[in-house]
Amino acid sequence: MANVLPTDKKIAIIGALTEGSSIRSIERMTGVHRDTIMRLGVKVGQGCTALMDAKMRNLSCNRLELDEIWVLWARRIATREWVTM
Repeated sequence: MANVLPTDKKIAIIGALTEGSSIRSIERMTGVHRDTIMRLGVKVGQGCTALMDAKMRNLSCNRLELDEIWVLWARRIATREWVTM
């Protein structure tokens, strides 16, 4: 019989990942090996991708918010300036 992760552990792991916890801290909290946590994260991510691809079609968007992109761009510029100083 294969090892199957219980649903409550899966929920706890995904919840901790969405809260921003590190893989190793989740490993310590749940007792689940980090490779298993990574595989679960990949599986959930693939499911989210499939859901978004299927449901998010022909949207009429009047406004897009790209706050996170601007933060990454600003940080990248700040890091470059810091490195060149």
